[in-house]
Amino acid sequence: MSLLLAPVQGVGLKIKRYRIINQQIDIVNNSGNSSVYPVVINDTTAVNTTANAYTQVKSYSISIPNNDFGRRVVNAVRVQIYGYVSAGTGYVEVLINGSAPTMLKTIVGTGNSNSFTNTSSALIFDGIISLPSSLSSPYTLSINAYNGTSGDITYIEDVYGFQGLAITSTTPVTIDQTETTPSNTILDEIGVSYANAGARLIIGINRYTSANATIKIIDQWNGGATYTPASANDAVNGIEVLTGCNFNLCDYGSAIPTGYNGSMTYTVTANVGASGDILIIGYAYVFFGFENINMPKGAHYGIIEDAYSAYNNTELTISGQYTCNSIFGCSGILVTVFSVNTSGWNSNGSSTQFALDEQTTIGVNSSSQLIHKTLLIEVLE
Repeated sequence: MSLLLAPVQGVGLKIKRYRIINQQIDIVNNSGNSSVYPVVINDTTAVNTTANAYTQVKSYSISIPNNDFGRRVVNAVRVQIYGYVSAGTGYVEVLINGSAPTMLKTIVGTGNSNSFTNTSSALIFDGIISLPSSLSSPYTLSINAYNGTSGDITYIEDVYGFQGLAITSTTPVTIDQTETTPSNTILDEIGVSYANAGARLIIGINRYTSANATIKIIDQWNGGATYTPASANDAVNGIEVLTGCNFNLCDYGSAIPTGYNGSMTYTVTANVGASGDILIIGYAYVFFGFENINMPKGAHYGIIEDAYSAYNNTELTISGQYTCNSIFGCSGILVTVFSVNTSGWNSNGSSTQFALDEQTTIGVNSSSQLIHKTLLIEVLE
């Protein structure tokens, strides 16, 4: 048979692509594939001193991370100290690089120091310390203590530190600044439309507030949602994580144009509800979600790659295919072959339909684990 008459496989077929890169975009604390844990001191080793003048009993070297845009956003650290005395009056102070720091708020004590007479363990210092932009990283946070009576003993038991971006304004201020993802965040060559889409924000906070605070995210298509954390004096060694639809952050309905190619822009703002309140943002990151993705009608064949990044503190299994048993998190890729008939795709997830939500929350015992997905479809037509 003549070679000229032989069928040539693949002639007339064209590869088209649809891609959403749902990478995590950090606005507070550079974290790569996982958030920086904002508890920078968690020290339960007890020490004591019989000194009659300030003597250093604890010292910590603490780094100030940048965010994904190479900027330093963290500007405060909240320090809590627990201790007691055998008798007499104990004294404690907190220094930054050997000097008395500027205090944003003193909760227990006066300025960066306190005196106390309790003979059983109690909170003897609680203060929010300013970290000016001129401060070099890492900085040294040290604790000095003494007892005012010769022969008596001052005990320092537990020390906790929570580092983040302090918000003190009662009017909205932009966290970092308006940011734009890379230009290839969405690549659509096949004319996809979106029923539900929009920016998502995950944020870990600590606060000393007397009124509700407000955190808001807005994307370029006027999709947005608002957190309103209630007033609280959260413990430093316990943060609150606000995330996902459970916290009413489902801004579905953003009018992202069909067939959009390009980047996504967002702005995050925050404010406290009353003068004197402080909201400390330990970490914050944004990614864009596409829950209902509507493919154009026609016969499409290709692959979907769901790139998972899982953050957990115990083992979890996703659909029996992917197991993460590291407390530091895991990542992997699951590949699904798909075909779509002439009726097209819609959102109910049947064999000829498809739905994607960029975040899946899986309950493991009392924990919630987050799995973020990046969608890549290569279509052979």
